Amino acid sequence: MTVMSAIFSRLLIALIFLFGIHILLYCSVVRFFSVSGRRVKAALFLSAAFLSVSFIAARILIHWNLSLPARLFFVLSALWGGLIINLLPALMLCWLTALAGWISGRRMPMRRVSSALFALSFLFSAYGVWNAFTPRIKTVEVALPGLPAVWEQKNIVLISDAHLGVIYTPAYFSRIARTINSLHPDVIFITGDLFDGMSTVDMPSFIGPLNELDAKDGVFYVNGNHENYIGIENVLTVLARTKLKVLHDDVVQVDGVRIVGVEYPQAGFVRDVKKVIRSRKAYKDGMPAILLYHTPTSIDQKNMTFAELQSRTYWRPDVDFTAAKELGVNLQLSGHTHGGQFIPFVYLAGYLYKGYDYGLRTDGNFNIYTTSGLGSFGPPMRTGTGSEIVVLKLKAR
Repeated sequence: MTVMSAIFSRLLIALIFLFGIHILLYCSVVRFFSVSGRRVKAALFLSAAFLSVSFIAARILIHWNLSLPARLFFVLSALWGGLIINLLPALMLCWLTALAGWISGRRMPMRRVSSALFALSFLFSAYGVWNAFTPRIKTVEVALPGLPAVWEQKNIVLISDAHLGVIYTPAYFSRIARTINSLHPDVIFITGDLFDGMSTVDMPSFIGPLNELDAKDGVFYVNGNHENYIGIENVLTVLARTKLKVLHDDVVQVDGVRIVGVEYPQAGFVRDVKKVIRSRKAYKDGMPAILLYHTPTSIDQKNMTFAELQSRTYWRPDVDFTAAKELGVNLQLSGHTHGGQFIPFVYLAGYLYKGYDYGLRTDGNFNIYTTSGLGSFGPPMRTGTGSEIVVLKLKAR
């Protein structure tokens, strides 16, 4: 399957799914709010049909038009996308209530029931927006074998999945940078999906806010899958004008600890990651190692088509960490999953990633922490997880 055919197949599935939800919404409103007028019903149907394609249309538009109307359309369609997700349980409850009334022979007050459930969905969505823009500071303690004493005194900040663009603006990230700097970090790790949902023309506006990040030992970055979607070369051109240290399958030593950065793969490219990492001058067996990799999966990389890579990225993640362990990694830092972001997707993420979708997991001398991320993908809402800035406290064992 070619890249374009894979994209069109995913797009078609998404459109069918979204159209189905919006038809269910239309039928529910007509039925439970007793809408009978032909013109009103026609207007509602056309509105539902338009809304079902609005977010995908907005994402396409924003890549070549960054005008204020285009930005506003993008934001509103993204918000609607989150609201319809939260409305789906309400719609199901409405129809279950109606079914219960039909089975029992009782006349149910469906207008009042529907109004209450719809109102709860709106309030839940409003909470989700607030939650998406209000990251929590989370402190995580990890014990690593052979850790130099100097690292026990360091403040280590981890962020991932900022998805900077039309919604998460330069002003927003400037505020985040001030929050991070108030933690007095010695080192900052960024594990991918820094940019998303924007034209490459707009990326330079983030150079200033990114340069506000201040860490004595440096700000280290590896790319995520969304940088590859935008065009990794465009991203790297922008980041070259910042203080971020981009790690391309590279190793740096900081006070007796190896920082290993593995870039996220692209379709059609294959490399022996372990061989490449071991060839770096800063690689040294026996020294504690921290791995930065976008997804909580194996760093082993194969020659995959676009469709195969997408499947591995989202639906068939490889959570075998043997390759990282063989490189002597003691702590892998990842993001990508957002912890599911929405209810009920938090349960799907946990199932797909076999429990590695969020939080700290330990296996002997190997640890992995997956952060829920800073921003959000698609709708700027978080109803299943919170956004977070992680402060890592390391200790020797």
